[in-house]
Amino acid sequence: MNAEPPMALRVLLGFLKAGRVLDGGSSVLLLGTLVLVWAPVAPLPMAALVAALILGLVEKYFAWRVALDVEFFTLLHEQPGQLEAFDAALADFLGRKAAPGARAMASRWQGARRLVRRQAGVVVVQAALVLVALACRLW
Repeated sequence: MNAEPPMALRVLLGFLKAGRVLDGGSSVLLLGTLVLVWAPVAPLPMAALVAALILGLVEKYFAWRVALDVEFFTLLHEQPGQLEAFDAALADFLGRKAAPGARAMASRWQGARRLVRRQAGVVVVQAALVLVALACRLW
């Protein structure tokens, strides 16, 4: 990244916090899907609704991971220079051995961005499936 690390970290936190908006949209879609599933529909719209339900659950997993990253990157922002201590504490919590040396921040940023992109992609496909189911019901 070309920006200074503290600023880059704050920008990343901003994007990660946008994951809450994605999660809210997914929750609305999930609720709508649950309502639509109870009405009798043809097999194609039902398949789309079931797939949307599954994607809603997948999105909840990504939302949890993104929210966790918000907490972790906030901690790293508030405690600069503590990457190795953070990695050791995380490894200890997970019951793993800590890897020697700290993982590079660029690698952490890439992983966090990838999570937000995946979360957004799941919400887009979830919305498309709900729209397909609605369009099938109207015809």
